Amino acid sequence: MEMLATALASLLNEDTASPAPARSALVAVALGGRSDGEPARIRSFALRRADRAAEVALPAVDRRGLIYSLTKTMLAAAVLRFAARGVVDLDGAAERWLPELAGRAEPVSVAHILAHRAGLPDYGGRADYRTAVAAGDEPWSGDEYLERCGVAGPPVGAFAYSNIGYLLVGRLLERAGNAPLADVMTREVFGPLGLASATMPRTRADLGGLFFGPSPTFGDAPVAERYHPGWVSHGVVAMAAADAARLLHGLTEDYLPGALLRRMHDGLPVGGPMGGRPWVEPSYGLGTMVELDPAAGPYWGHTGGGPGVTPVAYHAPGPNPVSVAVLLDGEDGALAEWMAVEAIHRLRGGR
Repeated sequence: MEMLATALASLLNEDTASPAPARSALVAVALGGRSDGEPARIRSFALRRADRAAEVALPAVDRRGLIYSLTKTMLAAAVLRFAARGVVDLDGAAERWLPELAGRAEPVSVAHILAHRAGLPDYGGRADYRTAVAAGDEPWSGDEYLERCGVAGPPVGAFAYSNIGYLLVGRLLERAGNAPLADVMTREVFGPLGLASATMPRTRADLGGLFFGPSPTFGDAPVAERYHPGWVSHGVVAMAAADAARLLHGLTEDYLPGALLRRMHDGLPVGGPMGGRPWVEPSYGLGTMVELDPAAGPYWGHTGGGPGVTPVAYHAPGPNPVSVAVLLDGEDGALAEWMAVEAIHRLRGGR
């Protein structure tokens, strides 16, 4: 682990073009334990930039952070649990659970939504959204997101990343589970996978003590004081890096039937390569980003991003399976991905 920590610290100390460079990182790895009957070995450590040593204290290894869009993997896993029990039909009409989609010209399945191929719009680039977040406004309600964005977008079948789609996934889970989303997630994901640190923050007060760096969105103001978790329309999970690694490592046939598990990481290409990022053949399955290139991968998981934190968690299968999670206290998705991929290659190769 010492050699791995040194390699990742070297990446953290490289110059970056990010307007919000990371000052420190929380890293966790999960090793083995998927088929040999032994529990996975979880190792965690914290890093900080050497040139910022006088400015920031070393963070606690078990500190929790918002995982932003890594939450999508957890939402998809919950849907697949319902599918395994015959409650949700992945390939049937999503209108069964989502009347919000009624009247669309092309039929949409639940699988389409999970794979970002349902022809739904997004709000990440909208000026009104960005202005409201930066102003520290109260978040839009789910209905207001839908009123502003609608449910019509690109053609069904084409890849188009959509937070609106996962807002609808959250509604589906509440309706299928007959409970608030946080309760459904505890029952279907947090509990079964042993994610003891996982919660779903709902108010600004819930962000106190979480792992954040500064964000250009809020200038000098602390993110925890200005941001509201409701600006993640589908809900957002907070957890420690160790549980983020445990999440990816726990997606096994003990948790989901093999056929459904494979659908999570049987990705379809989304176009690429992506400049500055480690992806060679970037793809997307049901709730997971997937590297299909046999030399670079395979690995799957998700990258997230939002004010003050960049989370990633990825799993590489094989005789020596490994899962890696990185939380940066900055806004640099490329760096977080490179750190995770470097860790995967070193651990998978026994270095």
